[in-house]
Amino acid sequence: MQFFTVWLSINLKCLQDRLFGYLYSFLLFLQRLSFRKHIPVELLLRFLNAKRLFRISSPHQRRLANVAHENQRCLLGDKIHIDFTLASERREILDYAATYGQNKEIIAQLNSFSDQLSAVVKPLHDSGIPVVLAPMHMVSDILAGIIAANVFPGKGTIIVSSNAEDYQEKDRSKAGVNLTYCSIHSNNEGIANNIMSTCFDAAEHKTNIILFPDIVPEYTHSSGAQFSSKIKCKLFNRSANIHSGVYRLARTLSAKIVFYHLYFDDGLKIYVHTPLESKDAPVEIPKLIESAITRHPQDWLLWHLHSLYFINK
Repeated sequence: MQFFTVWLSINLKCLQDRLFGYLYSFLLFLQRLSFRKHIPVELLLRFLNAKRLFRISSPHQRRLANVAHENQRCLLGDKIHIDFTLASERREILDYAATYGQNKEIIAQLNSFSDQLSAVVKPLHDSGIPVVLAPMHMVSDILAGIIAANVFPGKGTIIVSSNAEDYQEKDRSKAGVNLTYCSIHSNNEGIANNIMSTCFDAAEHKTNIILFPDIVPEYTHSSGAQFSSKIKCKLFNRSANIHSGVYRLARTLSAKIVFYHLYFDDGLKIYVHTPLESKDAPVEIPKLIESAITRHPQDWLLWHLHSLYFINK
């Protein structure tokens, strides 16, 4: 009898794993439908609820979700619970829909967001003020970049810590992403020197410089950049460090900073902040980061990074 119980338990477990495997394959197939131009994005996103219901994810994704949950609990308390796996998979679907799939619905929505951002940016350029765009890692950094690329004057240069060639190669393979990447911590002298021409173009109102203000010191440090490029501040009532790149570039160019982020609230939306003076950035950007994360914790994509802004260095 004991043998039969063990045998039955093992076989039921195997059957369950097989059924979950079939369901996972089916959901991956549905996810690939996001490549198609006429599939409603809202329909695709609803299929994620099935994976959420059955908790289907890889061991690696579960580890990231555990770190994300603990970080969220430490900063926001136990009353709020994010589903980091859901946010990651939603991001993947939206990225594919906007790039490979050229989904008409999502592209039209991103274009409308670019128009909203242009309504803030164009008057600055017209009055002779360069612009630094500061999107957060919310919902999708790819979507945030696509939006920025279409903002007046129709060209954007994203500043990255390193490996600009890799980013550009990936975007070329994703059709439809019209962005230039510039590395500020690259061993390739040709790429590193591009920062100067990028700044000249921005000063002449030929491009907008794009830099994510919420990138965590842990990421910058791991890429080989100097950890000294930081601003000491307070986040969530703790001593913290944020990257100073946005502030330094804006100060160099005498530019204004336009902070924005995507979020979900009965559909995908964009929040555009009133342009910041560069001198106000060290005080205001930490407030904006904390406010965005607090108001839309489910949409922030960096919860899984261990030390966030509180690295001991």
